[in-house]
Amino acid sequence: MRTEPSRPAFDLDRFQDLARRAELTPGRCEWPAELGSTNAELADRLTAEPDGWPDLSVLGTDHQTAGRGRLDRVWTVPPAACLTFSVPFRVPAAFPAEMLGWLPVVTGWCVAEALAERGAPAGVKWPNDVLVDGRKICGILTRAHLDPERGTTVIIGIGINVSLTEGELPVPTATSLTLAGGSADREALLVGVLSRLGPAVAEVLRAGPRAGATASAGGVRDAMITLGSDVRVELPGDERFTGRAVELDATAALVVEVDGERRRVSAGDVVHARPA
Repeated sequence: MRTEPSRPAFDLDRFQDLARRAELTPGRCEWPAELGSTNAELADRLTAEPDGWPDLSVLGTDHQTAGRGRLDRVWTVPPAACLTFSVPFRVPAAFPAEMLGWLPVVTGWCVAEALAERGAPAGVKWPNDVLVDGRKICGILTRAHLDPERGTTVIIGIGINVSLTEGELPVPTATSLTLAGGSADREALLVGVLSRLGPAVAEVLRAGPRAGATASAGGVRDAMITLGSDVRVELPGDERFTGRAVELDATAALVVEVDGERRRVSAGDVVHARPA
């Protein structure tokens, strides 16, 4: 007899109580039962209320019906099986656009640290995934929201597989917090992510052109399992090559050694062929 996992709705009151105990002060927090895409919905709400969603606000949902990943990939999961939310951060006018690549990888590092706290040691895969034992547990998608008067806000969308069973995984190379032996407490996990994300992103944004020299950038490099791995890089336009990922440059671009030469990759898909 098959037993369905218990998946209570996200308890916003409990989250806020846990946040207070952790001395975490998020901005506005809303968690409707169902949304199309938290990133798209947050962008719409920022347009309607430009001052209504300060940094580290949270728009989450138990059931995202039109979630999209990189390259416009679409996926669906059972309600309340994931921790799915978006967070805005306003970008200082003087912050160099080429440094925005640090935001998704720093986010990945914060998620990995929070997952380890919940019992699932994780690592960061460039540019926007978190893996446990080589299997994807979290995807991250950022988008820029432009306001003529207030400048740019980066929306960071995060989706963490929490209680998915093997049969519910979107692809065989995925996993979930439950499958990895961790605690499926979504409210506590969100507190863990935000407690790290707020200070880390603030540090990067303050550093501007020196974002790659921050402690947060150092944490990313330590946690990035892509570094030292043999990889296949798939670039826009169907170009592909293989090599050894050797470092992140000052802008968080991946540097890959190919036949003795180094190639800088700022956008593309990376497949791990063999870990170091």
